[in-house]
Amino acid sequence: MRFVANLPDWLVACFRIALLGEIYCNVWAIAVGFDDRNKVLIRYYLDREPTDFDLESIEIVAVNFDALRGGQEVKEVAVQCVYSAVRMNELDPLSGFIFARREYGMNVIRLPNSNVTSE
Repeated sequence: MRFVANLPDWLVACFRIALLGEIYCNVWAIAVGFDDRNKVLIRYYLDREPTDFDLESIEIVAVNFDALRGGQEVKEVAVQCVYSAVRMNELDPLSGFIFARREYGMNVIRLPNSNVTSE
């Protein structure tokens, strides 16, 4: 598929609702592709190999999106779950990211006189 450069506003609005309850700790980023033939690709980038749980979650997002799109014509909704260990700026955004988990440094600093840690 050849994707458009930016996601239409109606599509982003649909995904804001479609994703409710489906973002969890292993989802690193979610990219959406939209092409000029009205086909949509939803891609989960995961911090581990995909499982059946991930496939079920992304299918729920696809069904939710399909129900929310109203009168907008979408001919196909495809889904992918991909394990990726590369940095965010190296991921393929397709037409755009609709979710990205912020990655903090891995160094843990212990605060003086406290059981609290900070990164």
